Amino acid sequence: MEYYEEQIVRGVKEGDENAFRILYDKYYHRLFCISRQYLQDEFLAETIVSDVFFHLWENRKTIDIQISLNAYLIRMVRNFSLNYLQKNYVGREVSLNDMDMTSPLLFLSDEYPLGRLMEKELMAKVQEEIERLPKETRQVFILSRLEELKHDEIAARLGISVNTVKYHIKQALSILRDRLKDYLIVLLVCFVKYF
Repeated sequence: MEYYEEQIVRGVKEGDENAFRILYDKYYHRLFCISRQYLQDEFLAETIVSDVFFHLWENRKTIDIQISLNAYLIRMVRNFSLNYLQKNYVGREVSLNDMDMTSPLLFLSDEYPLGRLMEKELMAKVQEEIERLPKETRQVFILSRLEELKHDEIAARLGISVNTVKYHIKQALSILRDRLKDYLIVLLVCFVKYF
């Protein structure tokens, strides 16, 4: 956690309402946008984010933030949003694939930065999952996404067909989507930036 974040957290833990106001003002809109992506409802998103801040204040003396404050709050709002969906949509499968994923691109602007630490944590997780892909699938995916080679160039380099290249890319994306589904909203931002 950065020094500035540590000061805010310390102030909140000590019951400093000004520190809590700074925290609220700094993170409310970002958390609202994330919750709205899960819930597809502005009123519910406002309610969830308010619940997150209320919970944070009520439990301020016992909060223990080991990661960045930004990452901690994003995880909280995601969990609260998913808990709401599970409780209120029992029997209905809710998938991140069903959600409108256009507005997370707002986070690319300077107005809604996700924070360097969260980005590093996320990219480390992405890299870890890429390394876990089957060897040939991983090789094709890296050539496609990191080296930005075209399908025919990958096929020529590896001595496989273009259809096999397409299969491996589809396979990699399917595996990564499944393994990283909890990170999908933030992941889109980083993939646009890095891949």
